[in-house]
Amino acid sequence: MNVDDCYHELGLAPGSSDAEVKAAWRRLAARWHPDRNASPQALRKIQQINRALDEIRRARDEAAAEAAAATEASEANEANEANEPDEAPDSAMDTLQEHTVAVTLDEVVAGCSREVRGEVVDDCAECAGSGLQAHASSCSECGGAGQVRQPFWFGWGASLVECSACRGHGSTRQGCPACDATGKAAPRKYRGHVDIPAGVRDGDLLDGTARVQGRDARQPQRVRVRVRLEPHALFEAEADGTVRLELPVDGFAWMANRWIDVPTPHGLRQMKLLRGAANYRIKGAGLPWQPGGAAADCIVTVVPTFPAEFSRAQEAAVDRLVASNSGAPGTAAHERLAAWQRRVDRWQGQATPRERKRR
Repeated sequence: MNVDDCYHELGLAPGSSDAEVKAAWRRLAARWHPDRNASPQALRKIQQINRALDEIRRARDEAAAEAAAATEASEANEANEANEPDEAPDSAMDTLQEHTVAVTLDEVVAGCSREVRGEVVDDCAECAGSGLQAHASSCSECGGAGQVRQPFWFGWGASLVECSACRGHGSTRQGCPACDATGKAAPRKYRGHVDIPAGVRDGDLLDGTARVQGRDARQPQRVRVRVRLEPHALFEAEADGTVRLELPVDGFAWMANRWIDVPTPHGLRQMKLLRGAANYRIKGAGLPWQPGGAAADCIVTVVPTFPAEFSRAQEAAVDRLVASNSGAPGTAAHERLAAWQRRVDRWQGQATPRERKRR
């Protein structure tokens, strides 16, 4: 696993700061730790996350050691390189361009694609990004000597000092006319395409390709997109793909154990209500637990609702239900209610007339 892949494993762009690396690792470790995630892939995933963190730390330690060793040599060559044309840095598109794309929870279920557009600014081809002409000319201030005479303060005599215009080199380079000394070429537009697989999560990084105006179409550039999951009007998604839904239902249908249609990210599903039960699980109706993985479950919490005021027909129906359950004249009481009433009757029978009246 190379270092760029390690950053990608943590959902980061190459070169992210130490704080970003630590935060990403903590977030993913909490999501995939086997103690919290019952998925069969959790152990393998947490091992990959830990390995990516170790590789990034090792690469940074090696880079720091190399930078320290190169500092002395760099300082020694600095003076000689001051008057030489700068080397052309990598093109702006050689470094991945990052865009943020918003996706809906419904798109996470099936996967989707996005087009991204932007502009890229290359270094000026004439001056290789330095902003200066390649060839130096004799300094007009010192005539190429690199030194100028500076009179003493008391008015007679002078000393030779370094020319401030050319910094003692005796020659200067004028600004590049092709880029007005900016070192940058005119912006060029690009358009890219990114496939977003089913099962992506908020904050995931994905790579795509882009074509830049004026560049060889056979050599597309890479772009990177960060996924932003938009809030859903009905569902709440958890890190492991579980989807939660709070569903108001007809209280009478709930009491009667009726079947109802339940919206899920995969469409409507049939579910049987059970009076007394508030939470239900619909298997495979959630999000894929990872790109290409099986779908997790949908947890449904029902909220039985009843009319604030009953109609006459409803009142009559409720009265009949109460009578059938409480043992009104001509009906048999529910066994538990009947047993309770017998206990109350015995208690009443043991009390004195004064106590019964007080009670």
